[in-house]
Amino acid sequence: MFTFGWSEIFLIGIIVVVVIGPKDLPKFIKQVGSFTKYIKKMSSEFKSSINEIAEEEEIKELAKSVKEVKKIKDGINIKKNFENEIKEVQETVKMTENEFSKKN
Repeated sequence: MFTFGWSEIFLIGIIVVVVIGPKDLPKFIKQVGSFTKYIKKMSSEFKSSINEIAEEEEIKELAKSVKEVKKIKDGINIKKNFENEIKEVQETVKMTENEFSKKN
């Protein structure tokens, strides 16, 4: 994002020493350190909460996919479909036999 060379860093250091003063410089450095620590903590908490939300959504989508697969499985149950087809053929044969026997 930002790129600083050694000359820019040195210039910023000189400006900080002049503006803040050498007496308050350790206090300022400590405050900057605690601020960066706070920012890192907040960013890690934010990242973990986003990851939790993403995992919850993935679990919901996975459960939805499993339900869809179960529906498809029930629709494709070959044995049940085959048995239904055999019953229909048997009923058709019986009806045909009855019709044939009536005509004779």
